[in-house]
Amino acid sequence: MKVAVGSTNPVKVRAVEKAFLTFFQEVEVVPLNVSSGVSPHPKSLEETYRGALNRAKESYKLGNFDYSVGIEAGILKLNNHYLDVHVSVIYDGERESVGLSSAFEYPKFAIEEIFKGREGKEIAEEISGIKDIGRGVGFIGYLTKNKIVREKLCEESVLMSLIPIINERLYYG
Repeated sequence: MKVAVGSTNPVKVRAVEKAFLTFFQEVEVVPLNVSSGVSPHPKSLEETYRGALNRAKESYKLGNFDYSVGIEAGILKLNNHYLDVHVSVIYDGERESVGLSSAFEYPKFAIEEIFKGREGKEIAEEISGIKDIGRGVGFIGYLTKNKIVREKLCEESVLMSLIPIINERLYYG
């Protein structure tokens, strides 16, 4: 099975490979540099979903793939709380399936900065002192003392988006 990933971020690439290998024996994962078409730090669940969908569809066009995967992290507002969540979209050329990761609350001052136009990655690097934090443990890694890392959230979102694929009869008739 050949799977495109709409990113060259090693965290996302490893997450896709691990998730697919949970259910399939042979998987070739191809990282591709494509645009999400959304802001650097999406500020709603809908925008985050659009970014993941764009990554999945754009990467699918670039080769002969069974599936393509787009993963995008963004902000989800829940009452007065702002949560970071990863959205994954798997695309097969016709159908899409969607999954989300666990979500965690962002510090209020960081949210204020994001809504002023700063990128979450920038703020997380400043707070943590970790360069390229999004290509490593992620802000979640810093906040949880590396007990939960970004790769786990990415993998979780892909696993959730694989559910319709591994249960095709239930979801697609």
